Amino acid sequence: MSTLTFKCKAKDKQRLDMSWLSKIDTDNLSAIKKIEVCYGSNIYKLSNLFTISGNDFNDIKIINSNTRMDNIGSNLANKKLTIHGDVGYGLAKNMRSGQIYLHGNAGDNACSGMSGGSVYIYGNTGDGLCSLPTGLNQGLVDGFIYVKKNAGSNSIIRMRRGNVIIGGSIGSDSCLELISGSVIILGKIGKNFCHNARRGTIFTKDKSIARKYIRANHTDLTFYNFYKIKINRMLDKSIINCSEPLRYFGTKSGRKLIELFII
Repeated sequence: MSTLTFKCKAKDKQRLDMSWLSKIDTDNLSAIKKIEVCYGSNIYKLSNLFTISGNDFNDIKIINSNTRMDNIGSNLANKKLTIHGDVGYGLAKNMRSGQIYLHGNAGDNACSGMSGGSVYIYGNTGDGLCSLPTGLNQGLVDGFIYVKKNAGSNSIIRMRRGNVIIGGSIGSDSCLELISGSVIILGKIGKNFCHNARRGTIFTKDKSIARKYIRANHTDLTFYNFYKIKINRMLDKSIINCSEPLRYFGTKSGRKLIELFII
């Protein structure tokens, strides 16, 4: 078995819904090439839009992707997906399990409604990372997300559980109504951060947000030390290296179960 590879031939003139990718369940290359999709106002076979090779539908690679390719990895389950290039909106929407590695930038609403699996984005994301899917009241239900650079505004809304790591900055109105889970932000934090959050743990280097929180009377670092080792191992590099973080527990507005570490 060899990696099922799609090398994009189509120019980025029309939007292309890529949700069909997660549904491929055959190793018959001829059958895959004959799958029909809508591109613009016309119907095309995949072989018209991509140079396709390989036969392992559980290990998929996309080459030369572009920002008009939407919903890549939506509803993904038990597959590995590697993408070389930028992508449009809806990356990993409603993803259930598996792994996605994006060597480029993601558009808006990446990882919306994700309930499992791991997503590694080695670039930036647009607005609405881990946002609320239409008709649902939770954003990230579970999963692991790493964004190497920056995330846009309105990101991580009503997160239920899971782990999100932002290697750069995050835009305004993010982490709103946080229910639970852990978030690491290594860059600057935008306005109106964590508004109406119920609980959860925030790790950040941005000291400016600490004024809204209550300094803990004692610093219990049991969870912090465990989590630091776990995340550094998962990423195979040291992104949390502070040995004596400042710990805050609860906000001055009365949200008592929010934990903050200034790292």
